[in-house]
Amino acid sequence: MAFDIKGKNLAEFASDIQTGIGAFDVGDFDDLRTLGMAASLAIQLRGLPEIDYSVLVQVSDSRFNIPSVALKSVLRTLSEVGMVKLYESGRTITKIDPQVPYFEDVFDTIGHYSSEFQLTETEQAMVSIMSNLQSKPENQDRLLAKTGMEKSLADRCLNIGNETGLITTHRVRGQTVLLSPVYFCDNNAGLADLLAKVGAPDFAEVMSIIQSHQGWPLSLIIQHQKVAGKPLTPVQMELIRMMASENMLKPPTIEIGTFQETFVFTPRPGSARLSPGKRDIYERAMALLSAVRKGQLLPFKYPIRKPAVLLNALLSDGFLRANTEARRQYGKVAATFNIGTFKETKPGWHEFHLRKTPENVEAVNMAITLASGGQARVEMREDMEARSLLQMDDKYVNSVLGSKTLRERQPITPSPAAREQWDQLALRFV
Repeated sequence: MAFDIKGKNLAEFASDIQTGIGAFDVGDFDDLRTLGMAASLAIQLRGLPEIDYSVLVQVSDSRFNIPSVALKSVLRTLSEVGMVKLYESGRTITKIDPQVPYFEDVFDTIGHYSSEFQLTETEQAMVSIMSNLQSKPENQDRLLAKTGMEKSLADRCLNIGNETGLITTHRVRGQTVLLSPVYFCDNNAGLADLLAKVGAPDFAEVMSIIQSHQGWPLSLIIQHQKVAGKPLTPVQMELIRMMASENMLKPPTIEIGTFQETFVFTPRPGSARLSPGKRDIYERAMALLSAVRKGQLLPFKYPIRKPAVLLNALLSDGFLRANTEARRQYGKVAATFNIGTFKETKPGWHEFHLRKTPENVEAVNMAITLASGGQARVEMREDMEARSLLQMDDKYVNSVLGSKTLRERQPITPSPAAREQWDQLALRFV
């Protein structure tokens, strides 16, 4: 099995796998989880002041699924790459000073450091499987043929994936379809059925087109049989219709006159990548970009030419210049999500002012990323509630987390090969 996923990509998949596995103990994974824990923790620590180790150990275990026995190793990894400074008494860590640069890619740094590790065959295979499931569900037989991994190795990875919820297996239309809830969190069975019906190439092409043009109006796609000038085949058109109707493309709607327009987005990041508290922010970002796309592609009178530039202006200036369409265009966004307010400058003319809460600012930034054809990946991993706890004292954190039952880490059944080796070893002592 050829393994060519390295550097930044490896760090991102390691983080996804770590977050997706959660509180499960997987004996097959060691260095892979250390890399994943390091990347995930660095994202949460970025921008925070000094933290007492006693606080970090509680929050990391409860919120980031980094057990205390692994935390020191993870922190020393981050120390080696210059992302934290450790204060120690002897070999005991007492405080952590986060030094994660805002303008440096965490995953790029961790990925560069990953060359120091030698992943096991099982770790490499799991990364390979996840990389194939990132953009679309996949037929199991085709995936195994594509990756070239042995059946026993694939079976072990799929067993781990199914036990932890990292991968789900669906038997549809005579095919076994694999899907990762890390990347697709809505209607997994329906997605698997669609992939089995239309095939992987069309599914992947539709995902790629929509991802590059998030928030395109469904009525224009149907009318022109294309997205942003990119022609769609009849099968791809049917696929978009079906995914929108089944609420797989998470389409927000905005009232335009007497009818409602649907705006199409790729499925939102899965539950592992979408940290607590981020789901509402992502919904706000989609709604805001939909309102801007409406002004760009279905204007009442004056079209918006550059959505990302307009959103940047909203963020930097705090408002959009007055026009006669503002209330109709952003009314639902303001009413439903409380993102902004209107200020009348003269009869019929209104400015749209951003309510600069942390959640709204993040939603605008996310909308800018989506408008530019990017993916809101790193931002979706931050857990704001946990970051707040990290800045509290030990007594407060203990009162918040101590009222919850301690998590029991569920072990994954060892592989048959590992059991056999252990049995052979044990026989020597009988």
